[in-house]
Amino acid sequence: MADLTRDIQAFLQQVLHQSEQMFDASADMLDQTLAQIEQGVEEYVEPVVKEIEQGLDEVLDPIIVDLIAFEHELEDLASPLTQRLYPLFDQQPACVGCRHYHGKTYGEAFLVCGMHPYGAPTDSCPDWESC
Repeated sequence: MADLTRDIQAFLQQVLHQSEQMFDASADMLDQTLAQIEQGVEEYVEPVVKEIEQGLDEVLDPIIVDLIAFEHELEDLASPLTQRLYPLFDQQPACVGCRHYHGKTYGEAFLVCGMHPYGAPTDSCPDWESC
């Protein structure tokens, strides 16, 4: 009976040793496979991604430049309207709707209009003209 127990233990140790070797070999093969996949991704996918990014840049850059230019054009076109509306916000009630209202800041100085650079002295302006 002792021989049988010894033989079973030897057999189980041999199975354990072979299982460990097989597990180590499988782990090594998996590491190699993952390294090959990573290399393949770097070789084949990254150039495609870079090409797509470059193509999008070529297409989108002119559109963005045109949109920015369009925004500036709209601001310039809307300037007469906004100059007439801003007196409400600038605390210049006498200037609302006046064609002479300028309402722009130069450095730290705010210019209301040519006749009254700091705003009308009263609630009504003698130089007020409709837009």
